[in-house]
Amino acid sequence: MTPARYERVRELFLAARVLPREQRDTFLQQASGGDDALQAEVASLLANDTLADTFLQTPALGSAFAARGPESLVATGADGTTAARATGAPPAQHPAQLGQYRVLDVIGQGGMGVVYRAEQMNPRRTVALKVIRPGLQSRDLLKRFAHEGQVLGLLQHPGIAQVFEAGMADAGCGPQPFFAMELIFGAPLKEFAETHRLDVRARLELLAKICDAVQHAHQKGVIHRDLKPANILVDQSGQPKILDFGVARATDADLRATTPETLPGQLIGTLAYMSPEQISGDPRELDTRSDVYALGIIGYELLTGHVPFDVSTKTIPQVARAIVEEEPPALGTINRAFRGDLATIIAKALEKDKNRRYQSASEFAEDLRRYLANQPILARPATTFYQLRKFAARNKPVVAGVCVALAALVIGIAGTTAQAVRATRARDRARAAELLAEQRLAEAEMQRAEAQRQAAIAQAVNEFLNDDLLAAADPEQQGRDVTVRAVLDRAAQAIEGRFGDEPLVEAAVRATLGETYHRLGADAAGVELLERAVALYRAQLGEDHLRTLHAMNWLGLTYAVLGRYVEAEDLLLRGVEGRRRLYGESDGATLAAMNHLALLYERQGRPADEEALLQKTLSLAEAHLKPEDETLQTALVNLGDLYRRQQRYAEAEPLLVRALEVARRVRGDAHPATLNCMGSLSTLYSDQGRLAEAEPLCLATLEGRRRALGDEHPKTLASMNALAVVYKRQGRFDAAEALYLETLEIKRRVLGPDNPATLVSLNNLGALYATAGRHAEAEPYFVQTLAARRRVLGDDHPLTVSSLRNLAELYVLMRRYDEAVPLAVEHYERVTTARGPEHDDTRKALELLIGVHEAAGRADLADQWRAKLPTSQPTE
Repeated sequence: MTPARYERVRELFLAARVLPREQRDTFLQQASGGDDALQAEVASLLANDTLADTFLQTPALGSAFAARGPESLVATGADGTTAARATGAPPAQHPAQLGQYRVLDVIGQGGMGVVYRAEQMNPRRTVALKVIRPGLQSRDLLKRFAHEGQVLGLLQHPGIAQVFEAGMADAGCGPQPFFAMELIFGAPLKEFAETHRLDVRARLELLAKICDAVQHAHQKGVIHRDLKPANILVDQSGQPKILDFGVARATDADLRATTPETLPGQLIGTLAYMSPEQISGDPRELDTRSDVYALGIIGYELLTGHVPFDVSTKTIPQVARAIVEEEPPALGTINRAFRGDLATIIAKALEKDKNRRYQSASEFAEDLRRYLANQPILARPATTFYQLRKFAARNKPVVAGVCVALAALVIGIAGTTAQAVRATRARDRARAAELLAEQRLAEAEMQRAEAQRQAAIAQAVNEFLNDDLLAAADPEQQGRDVTVRAVLDRAAQAIEGRFGDEPLVEAAVRATLGETYHRLGADAAGVELLERAVALYRAQLGEDHLRTLHAMNWLGLTYAVLGRYVEAEDLLLRGVEGRRRLYGESDGATLAAMNHLALLYERQGRPADEEALLQKTLSLAEAHLKPEDETLQTALVNLGDLYRRQQRYAEAEPLLVRALEVARRVRGDAHPATLNCMGSLSTLYSDQGRLAEAEPLCLATLEGRRRALGDEHPKTLASMNALAVVYKRQGRFDAAEALYLETLEIKRRVLGPDNPATLVSLNNLGALYATAGRHAEAEPYFVQTLAARRRVLGDDHPLTVSSLRNLAELYVLMRRYDEAVPLAVEHYERVTTARGPEHDDTRKALELLIGVHEAAGRADLADQWRAKLPTSQPTE
């Protein structure tokens, strides 16, 4: 076969394989141009094509499971054959039972497998049972089977068919893979809409529900890739259910091991519903916005009765050209009632450029619901006239009344004021022109002077950075391996005495270098630079100037890292208040400062203050900032982290998932903000015991931070610690120990032995050894941590109190009860003072003390402390 011949066969095969079977012969006769050999070759490929026959590519509940109820069920196979549903026992060629499932009848079947209606024994319920035929378990097929089961098992949403169980069972022909899933009685989406004669509103409400289900899948890391009306059933209650995730692509790292590989040039999906990036065949271009495009096609078809591009009589290149280059007929040209907002919404979902498309299924759903509520949609700029027009449409009686009243008022006062207006107009115009000229002259002079001053400062700063900072990177002077830190150190040394008569230039240079040291995690080196910058700015510009506030913010963050919490709080509070006065509470700069203050509250162990501030920050950010704004994203992560530390996992997860989804979409996986989100979500999964989900996220975060920030940056060290925690919880103590030791060594060297972050690593090593039963090795780490926390944080800090408990519990394990008792008593007293006698933490502290005495065989003392247990329900 010549290369040209091969390409023609391949082209026709790819075009035919995505068509319904009944259309293939007609298509091949037309497309082959009378070449019988060509037609026969393509037909042979189609006959042996696993995509055509595998039941994994058939809708999960059978292509004809659109029954009105079980009494009228007709089973249709992937090859188009039908068989009336048998009553009573299933046909003889099918097993009577598979595992704990009693087979009732056939829903659908194909060359590779069959879908049964079956009864599950425990719990008792009727399910759809999807089974691979014996002897046909190829590696690729098993991989797709495992993938679909795993994907659907993650998805728990009313709009997605739920998987109950997946496994292997032997019905006498050897092990057969199966999974049991929700049995749905309903009709395909288009048939349901037509049969029930749904109006436009009802169709759009259905489409919004489908968007909600797709958004849930996207949040779980799954792209469907083959959304179409045939893969969506609507049950008898009107709830749509999305089927067939057999070709779904997993975006979550934990699923990639079972995701069937998609090769460049391979088309996965249904041609008429493919996005421009999907038709290209490059899997790297696919993301959740490809599903948004398919949802737009579904909406177009629900409203017009047909898809935008006819694919039944065209070759793949022709279809691809149309999808990529041609604009679909606008809805308004098909039906005048669709003009305006509805046409705009569907057109945005069908944008060729995915960056101009709705960025998520939830955005699409939101605009649909805005349209249905007669509210301004997001797909067009919300001009004042547009907002007023929408308000008028929603409130016609009110607007009409107001218009009548205004008209009467205008008519009434027009006559009485006309003469007065004419009499004073000339005088007012002359005076206003005079005042305006004076004001503009003064403003222009002030702006000119300020611009000249800022330009001079900027030029001086640039000259210094070029002469000293960049010169330090000269490989002829410093060698080829000069580091950023070495460059900063050289520049910092060159400041002294350089700007004696230019204090603002010196302040700008010091602030820039100090901020850079903080970003590099070298806070101790930058603190003096920032302190001097703040002093200069205060003296020259005052405390409320933007430059002063900016420098104060970075100095406050540096103090927080160094454990100087009192000084940090003073600066960060001043920064928040100053920005409020300058810009207002809802400005992004003010909200960023509030995020920084909340992080300090976390370090100080003040969860109530932290939560109140973060909730306020997030509320203001959601109301006034764009969804992709990094300050909003930071508030989501900070509040999610707080909820995670408080074990409020159900509240934490949606915040962190939302933040990561936006960060990945807007900034990409390698951006520091995205890595922050990944790190927080991995820690949440780790704390919940979802270690298989946590580990790949931890590894990706650590790799990204090492590449971007280096091994010694605090965020890199935090990622090393998080991964060590996962290893510890997996029982991989050697791997955890190596990471903990490396982290502790770096922190001691970079941050110092008494830094609170260093003490966390010291404590973690003790906890690892205690968990592993290496009590003698754990003791010195716990003893050192407690002593240092008393000295650095104070006796009442939550971390100090936690160290009291850790050491007491260790001494109980070592049977050193006389040493455990005073620690447990102090722990109880400090928790009681902080939380009150009725708090659950106080109860746990008292239970520890009782347990110490019981372990020591001192029942009388245990009873004395037990009498102090609160009788009321504990508070959280």
